[in-house]
Amino acid sequence: MNRINFFLFLILCALFISACGKADNTSTSNSNKKEESIETKEKLNVKITLNKKIKDNKKILIRGKSNLPKNTEIDIYLEPPNSAHYDQRVTVKDGGLFEYEFSNEEGQEFEGGNYTVYVETAPDHHQTDAVREIFGENGANLVGSNVSDDYIDHRATAEINFKIKNSSKVNQKSKKDNAAEVTKKKDEELSTLKNEAEYEIESIVEDNYKAASIEKIEINQDMSTDQDNKLIALVYLSFDFKNSAQTSYNMVEMFSDDLAAKIGSNNNSISQLSVFWKVPYISDKSAAKFSYERSGDNMIIQSKSTILK
Repeated sequence: MNRINFFLFLILCALFISACGKADNTSTSNSNKKEESIETKEKLNVKITLNKKIKDNKKILIRGKSNLPKNTEIDIYLEPPNSAHYDQRVTVKDGGLFEYEFSNEEGQEFEGGNYTVYVETAPDHHQTDAVREIFGENGANLVGSNVSDDYIDHRATAEINFKIKNSSKVNQKSKKDNAAEVTKKKDEELSTLKNEAEYEIESIVEDNYKAASIEKIEINQDMSTDQDNKLIALVYLSFDFKNSAQTSYNMVEMFSDDLAAKIGSNNNSISQLSVFWKVPYISDKSAAKFSYERSGDNMIIQSKSTILK
């Protein structure tokens, strides 16, 4: 009887060890799959643009626009002409937007001189699990001109430089100086709008039209209107899939209409849009052109031409 019990005990032990082995294998397999998923995560081509607004030399508002995921933690550094510096951590909101307003204690004015604002994504261990999954281990999935590898990990970065004039000097400006300052401010605003428009068009094309690639984007001021800060966008694209001439035309027309619709509702600074297409498999010359003009929140087709029909 004792011998039977002993054999039963051995059988139970063998079953237990086998079950543990399967559990370990399953755990290892799941872990490997998770690591493989992280390693093969799609690369994020980081894009960040910065703008500043100075309020009576007492406040400096920094605004950023990016394609970083919501809840990304970002450090903002303000470096004045003296040795002191300011820093603040902010969280990216919906649409990749973030901002922070710097001010001195007791409402004192910032001294005159050259300023630099530098932003970078916070270290890996300060990000949420969802953000780390997109960034990859130590930011391995972050790529592009806005990514720095000066650290152990990769960080998304951006920088803006500007100058603050002393209030005493501002008050002594002549009318000519004031006019020049107003012109400079308008030029800066126009430049910012151009950069934002180019970034938005680039993002729409890259995110939605996998069969197309960007040749170049030109953003010019619309001189045909009395309204300030109105733009003309000239977008040069290439349709890279091999198709018949008719199918290629149908595709580039659809892409152009969709781009115009998105621009119409998302960016009211663009008053005119022209989309030029190359179709390398058909011809080395310009194959099609579609021109649109703003009407309220819509872009209305004005003309179209093609050699594809």
